[in-house]
Amino acid sequence: MRVTNYSLVAIALGLVLIFSEILVDIKHQPAYKGKKPDLERIIKLHPDGWKATAGPVVDPRSLEYAYDAVVSQNYQHVDGSTVMVSMTWSRDGIRRAGHPQEVCYNASGFTVNVPKHASILAAGKKLDVITFSGRYKDMVQDVVYWRVTGGKHDVRFVDNFVLTHRFREVAGLLMGDIPDNLMVRVSSWRRDTDPPSTAHIDYIQAYLAYLQRVSPSTRLFLTGVGNY
Repeated sequence: MRVTNYSLVAIALGLVLIFSEILVDIKHQPAYKGKKPDLERIIKLHPDGWKATAGPVVDPRSLEYAYDAVVSQNYQHVDGSTVMVSMTWSRDGIRRAGHPQEVCYNASGFTVNVPKHASILAAGKKLDVITFSGRYKDMVQDVVYWRVTGGKHDVRFVDNFVLTHRFREVAGLLMGDIPDNLMVRVSSWRRDTDPPSTAHIDYIQAYLAYLQRVSPSTRLFLTGVGNY
């Protein structure tokens, strides 16, 4: 069998992945040591024109999902449209980072379309996000989400997420540098006969404008982008 350059690259990548699995098992570096964020308080931050329809839901089973905190909150606009805001946080943003949401929806029984990159504009600024729709029976959920890893904005697709995440894992474990991870998801429901919803986009646009009124550290924590 002829060994090509591509074969050598594939073998090298395979060895790196095998090495990373061994390293994860035998090397235990301390995770993020900063103060745990108060997601229950943070998720209550919302733009004008929207009101909470119930108290924030703190999931007591968050450790079962490999996260240190999971919280959700429904918001309703004065025009009647409703969105759900969900956040997950983990102090170990390498081995327990927020999952790519399209994968989670698919595993939960949704039929998911191809996720896309998009940019949401607000007050002359933009936030890069991942957007997709998931169909369940006769209902569709339109979803937008992003992640923040170690204070940096993160919108990698799942195909790039797995490999680059593993390389980061190896480097982080070797250097003892393990960042935290936040995932923010905003979604809205509709019937499959209805046109695509814009409620979740409208909420995020208003939310980004609202974040101008909070502390820079809170803006950075929630977006991973310093100019909001």
